[in-house]
Amino acid sequence: MNQSQQPMNTREGETRERLCYTVEELMEILGVGRKAVYALIHKKVFPAIRISSIGYRIPKETFHAWMYQQ
Repeated sequence: MNQSQQPMNTREGETRERLCYTVEELMEILGVGRKAVYALIHKKVFPAIRISSIGYRIPKETFHAWMYQQ
């Protein structure tokens, strides 16, 4: 199971699947470099959430919708 598929721990005994990808995860999924992922984010081809010093998070649902319509 890769990092994007690992459930998040919430309360004891409960898990929750992560709803967003990181830039690094998209690099792996798409097989491209960091600059290519940032170019897609800046072109707004799919929504991305900027979390100040942490970086971008890309919602899985909207990313997959974009990817499968290509």
